[in-house]
Amino acid sequence: RGVIAHFVSRPLTLQLGAAQQRDSDDGEISHQDDVVAARYSHLLQSAKSTTERRSATTKEFTSDSAQQSFATNPHRNLQTSTARAKKKGGLYNTYQTSPLHQGYGTHYATIWVGTPAQRKSVIIDTGSHFTAFPCKGCDDCGEEHHTDKYFDPDASTTFRALGCLECNGSVCDEGRCVFSQTYTEGSSWHAYESIDKVFIGGKELSSALNPINNSFKTDFLFGCQVKETGLFVTQLADGIMGMSAHPSTLPRAMYEQGKLEHNMFSMCFRRELHVSKQGIVAGMLTLGGIDSRKDFAPMVYARNVAKSGWFTVYVKNVFIREKGGQSAKADDKTQTLEKIPVDLYRMNSGKGVIMDSGTTDTYLHESIAAPFEKVWKRVTGGRTYSNAPVKMEEKDLLLLPTVLIQLAAYDEVGSPLQGDLEKFPGLAGKDVDPTSPMDVLLAVPATHYMEYSPSKGTYTPRIYFTESAGGVIGANAMQGHNVLFDWENQRVGFAESSCEYQEESKTVTDDGNVMSVDCRLGAPSLSVSCSDSADLSRCDGGGGGVDSTALEGLEIWTRVVQAPGTPHGMSCTEVAEEQNEDNGGGPMEVNCDGKGVCREVRKCIISCANAIAHGTAVGKAPTGLSPIGSCGAVTWSACDYTCSQTKVESVMMSDGKCHEEKNADGGGGQVTRPCHVQACGRSDPCRVPFVVHAILKVRGAVASRWTKHAEEIFTDAYASILNERILPKTRLFDSGDVVILNASPWRASDDTIFGTSSLENGEDKELGMQLVVEISLFNPNAELPPVSVLLNRGAGKEIPLATCHERDLQPLASKASTIHKKLAQKNFIYLVVEEMKKNKSLEERQSSPFYYTFEDRRFARASQVVTSWTIKTDIGVGSSPRIDFNAFTTGDLTMDLILLAFLVIVSAYLCWSLRLWPSWRRSGGEKISNGTSPRSSRRRNKYHRANGRSDDNDSVMAVTDGETYCDDRSLRSGMTEMSTISEAGEPSASSLGSLSVYLAKTSGRSNGH
Repeated sequence: RGVIAHFVSRPLTLQLGAAQQRDSDDGEISHQDDVVAARYSHLLQSAKSTTERRSATTKEFTSDSAQQSFATNPHRNLQTSTARAKKKGGLYNTYQTSPLHQGYGTHYATIWVGTPAQRKSVIIDTGSHFTAFPCKGCDDCGEEHHTDKYFDPDASTTFRALGCLECNGSVCDEGRCVFSQTYTEGSSWHAYESIDKVFIGGKELSSALNPINNSFKTDFLFGCQVKETGLFVTQLADGIMGMSAHPSTLPRAMYEQGKLEHNMFSMCFRRELHVSKQGIVAGMLTLGGIDSRKDFAPMVYARNVAKSGWFTVYVKNVFIREKGGQSAKADDKTQTLEKIPVDLYRMNSGKGVIMDSGTTDTYLHESIAAPFEKVWKRVTGGRTYSNAPVKMEEKDLLLLPTVLIQLAAYDEVGSPLQGDLEKFPGLAGKDVDPTSPMDVLLAVPATHYMEYSPSKGTYTPRIYFTESAGGVIGANAMQGHNVLFDWENQRVGFAESSCEYQEESKTVTDDGNVMSVDCRLGAPSLSVSCSDSADLSRCDGGGGGVDSTALEGLEIWTRVVQAPGTPHGMSCTEVAEEQNEDNGGGPMEVNCDGKGVCREVRKCIISCANAIAHGTAVGKAPTGLSPIGSCGAVTWSACDYTCSQTKVESVMMSDGKCHEEKNADGGGGQVTRPCHVQACGRSDPCRVPFVVHAILKVRGAVASRWTKHAEEIFTDAYASILNERILPKTRLFDSGDVVILNASPWRASDDTIFGTSSLENGEDKELGMQLVVEISLFNPNAELPPVSVLLNRGAGKEIPLATCHERDLQPLASKASTIHKKLAQKNFIYLVVEEMKKNKSLEERQSSPFYYTFEDRRFARASQVVTSWTIKTDIGVGSSPRIDFNAFTTGDLTMDLILLAFLVIVSAYLCWSLRLWPSWRRSGGEKISNGTSPRSSRRRNKYHRANGRSDDNDSVMAVTDGETYCDDRSLRSGMTEMSTISEAGEPSASSLGSLSVYLAKTSGRSNGH
């Protein structure tokens, strides 16, 4: 691992003195053992006060809890079980996305720091906490190897180094707060704490100037490096950015400062064979939400079993599947799946199994090395597994086994639409694990764990079985997945994905989904002119000269809402007022109606002569103005929080202004319709409980011609065909419920595993266009908050949630099933294309992205719906069974309280028993091996600042002088000692793991969210 190609960024404790070390290795090992199974069972936290539990239940999860309670016990109160409630969840489809680039075995992002912004590249590392990069004056820090020059603090007007009074865990040295960090493979750096404006973007200068990117600027604390050693000097990226579940990370700072709507991020890795200082794009980073535009399977969720520190999953099984395959779903039903015996105790010991993007390879527990090799040899027909490089052809690589890792599910209940679990790639399903079908199945194909060396033409297996405690799921296992790190909801999501990043200029996206913090308004159209509102009775109508009398009037300008922004950003009213002030405008009133339109009212003065010449609202025809052109294609506004959008017809007049067109009766040229996409319901599962996601490939279509107008023509046809033969009263959805997330080129390489290298003559032909379409299924029975509350929000104000019944969901689930059946029709896209031809607003076909598909029906018949799935927007509360005390009868409540009291007594006994554990270990009991593995003596993800203070805050047991003390946190750890010890002195694999699962299922894991 000590080579550049396998750079890993694991923090290692700095030894600052013998006095700071543990008294004995035995004591430390005991501490690690004590926290094993507690990662998966949060049971005894349920012993908290019933008042606290009831409050948490009734505020957000009453409906879901009651529904489950009633389903399991018919004697419970039906009235309570059908109570209205708010729901937790949403689409999480507001975000900022940026490219990731290929480094030496890792991926890096581009950040812009300071004012004016300076570009820096940083390794994305979910296994560490801090961000640091070399600053001007850094001692031999490898500037010649990095992508950019050292950061110059003097060139930034917003840079500030922390003073000694501000040091937090760091040491004051010459007026600055100094700290250091060392990593497992031997690299280290020293830095001083600094604060400046930071945001993530692309590597081009245009990205730094992009106003949307700039809206994410965050005051962020980072390390200004003054010294580096080891691989930090020679790596391609300038520095490193910690992305763990720790308050010091950039996503957390952005969330706390209102730049992100949600405390989460995702990363998606591709592997490119070449590395360049100019940057080879190899994935994407998404902040604040979920970007599903490049996913080709639904996202499934594992529970994050560590409350803070590192994103930690609970590994339950490891499998080997013969004849490979890229997906968790087998290519062929005849492929066999071999299970590797796993000791759950050891596999998840220590700090557990962490998700670590900064480690190139994957490291699992040493206890499964022998059984893995045995099964591997049987499946491959006698081939021995080792980490030595081998030569083979690509066709042979594809036949190597796929390794599958089973992770404990976030939600063991699942949604009503996941009845056929085997159809969902990434879920274990009943065939793999009948007891836990909702568990995540993470596929690691040979194309990911076999690292290719272009210079040597060899492949090297990069799954290691060397860990004496826990493990690391590294970047190669994450590859080909959109991995969500959701600190907000204590989960880790996985969606199989192409991980292809496209610049916004080369792809079309829905403006309401690509996150804009502040509201965005379109250009104004004049709805009421000064001459329309002026009082002409004051004019001299009979005189022969020019009447110069000045009249007062009002101008009303209409602006379409292009994106309503997020609750933490500026509202549309605030944006309009700020822009008016910046432009030197006078007094103005703004009225935003919540239907996608804002009206700006300004006082004006006009002479009688001009008022008469331009025509008035009292019957005189305009004589001075005439239409001279178009104001652009007329399209719908963004869907606003009130679930309405508006279209404004306007025309360019000879005065150079866009005027709202008047209809025959003098009314305005505005049309409003309902909608349920974008801001409407994106964070409210009661409004939009389900979303149907589909991927379409249209042969012959040209993505570069895609426009908003083309999108509306397509969505009208899409809705029409899916609602065909459906009665108007029972329509599945309307055009305002459809949104195009992405319209991008469909290339030949998209249908191959090895990209352009496997194409004939290496020619990557454009075959057509790929569309990612979502349909929102709106709950008409949801009780919405008052419209006035939605309209009068200001910056930082949350949007209130609707309430709903569980019984409302089943009809919507049936609608989703009907939509999937219609999408599965062989000629579905052909029917949509034929419907688009009938649209009267199509105008010139030659300019349409579907022109060639219109002209040649063979293209339409060769098009296909690749896949579709349904997203349930209510995430529940994970695996934790919810207790709603209002839903219990007296008898039920008595029995459950007795059970709860019993569990409290048992846990107290366990906590007392743990006092004997260290002495038992010293007396010869079995110890987890600290071995001679290259990694066994390394402490992963710990760091020491210069004063020697450790910030390893994942510990839940206090160990002092060989004795264990229990507190609220250690109660859960006490369960780990309920294992039986076999005659050989080893913990039984069926005790710790299965017991924790059982207890978790029966009493809940209330700490999981």
